[in-house]
Amino acid sequence: RAFHKIVSQMAAACVTSAPCELKEASVQQAWHVTALGDVLREQGPVAEKLCEEEAKFCRQATRYSDLSTLAGDLESVTSASPRSTCSVVGNVLALSQDPEGCRRVQDALGEAASDSKRNLLVSELHGHVFKASRCPHANHVLQKVISIMPPTSLHFMIDELSEQEGFVMRTAMHRYGSRIVQQLLRKCGPSQVGALAKAILKDAVVLSCHTFGKYAVTHLLELGTAEQKYGLARAIERNMEIIARSTSGGSVITAALSHTANEDLVWIARAVVQNPSAIVDLAHGRRGHAALLHALSALPSHEVVRASGRMIQHFPELRTSRY
Repeated sequence: RAFHKIVSQMAAACVTSAPCELKEASVQQAWHVTALGDVLREQGPVAEKLCEEEAKFCRQATRYSDLSTLAGDLESVTSASPRSTCSVVGNVLALSQDPEGCRRVQDALGEAASDSKRNLLVSELHGHVFKASRCPHANHVLQKVISIMPPTSLHFMIDELSEQEGFVMRTAMHRYGSRIVQQLLRKCGPSQVGALAKAILKDAVVLSCHTFGKYAVTHLLELGTAEQKYGLARAIERNMEIIARSTSGGSVITAALSHTANEDLVWIARAVVQNPSAIVDLAHGRRGHAALLHALSALPSHEVVRASGRMIQHFPELRTSRY
């Protein structure tokens, strides 16, 4: 009876589904129903009680357990879809915001016969970078553009993110937008991303304490100019207690200790070990304790001895950390 109830519910929900919907939502479920069907058929009388819809669903499930058949059906369905028959040219923005359409746009960008045709597709994204960077589908199109276009063709992205106060910070702190900022910093030269770097420096402390924003800071510490790294090192040093207290701060401090000049590294390390609360906070974090060890290794031995004395004073608190 339990098996009968499960199959009835699945059949009622999925028997009328199109093949593409079954693929997206119920392929694994279909395989499960097939297995249940095998058990039910062994029960004799119970199997005979399956309604016509349930039996049809089980046959459909068996059919879709063969992925090659599923692929063929999906191809026939998508070929008849209005979205699949419309041209990419002139519809880049709309398609980019769709799960299926964003893949078509990425394919069109990669398969464009010439740079002029590729630039024509990219031009349809002009004026929409901020919105697209926050879309779960369109952000992949922007990432594709960054990966295949030369840095000189990416000015429009940097300009649009920098044109309004707070756009860079909001994008860097967004789940999807942070990927765009990171890839622009990695793809374009320091002089080209100067506006992005300036905005990151301005909000370095806030970004350093944010789950996604920290990646913009760590990328700039790794890829920025000496001047940009110096500015970040000073901001981290002066706000060590705040940054060390956050769960994301350990990654930023480790990056600062790894990518700044030697003299800046020592100042950051001293800011860590001279602040008892920073020591305790970092020691309790998975990434923070690595930053604390890195800071201790960067200091002369006599400063490490003094830091050890401070740590002993907080031994009961440190003992509670698994690290």
